[in-house]
Amino acid sequence: MSKAPKAAAMLAGSELAGSELASTGAGAGVVGVGVDAVDVPRFRRILERRPGFAARFFTDVEQADSRRSDDPTESLAARFAAKEAVMKALGTGLGGFALTDVEVRRAGGEGPTRGAPSVVLHGAAAALAERRQAGTIHLSLTHTTEVAIAFVVAERSVPCSLS
Repeated sequence: MSKAPKAAAMLAGSELAGSELASTGAGAGVVGVGVDAVDVPRFRRILERRPGFAARFFTDVEQADSRRSDDPTESLAARFAAKEAVMKALGTGLGGFALTDVEVRRAGGEGPTRGAPSVVLHGAAAALAERRQAGTIHLSLTHTTEVAIAFVVAERSVPCSLS
């Protein structure tokens, strides 16, 4: 019997190297789609056997945020899936850039978007997104005690035209 997935967050936009880029108007479209799933019990064993794993593959912000979760391992597993899904959406596989170049953050504040995930791209990931004209990365995460899943849509950015 499977458990119903606990929604970690709803669909949310992202930041490219710290700046928000809208993707609207003529020429807008999907650059790529990525999905990834992580086996949570297996991921838990990796974290237990390799104490430096989290520091190697997750930013300080991601590690701190995961410690605020009911189960930090489930949170990190979902973020790991997100990193791989972003790679797929940008058209590269594992190793296309450092996993820490993809940072998953949760929205603060109040209201319906509180806790929603977003992606901040750094370094080689940001450069690749710019080359692919992917100005917005939409991210959805979900996890159970058994599996963490991330779904990513990279959307084309279109320069604004002023009239």
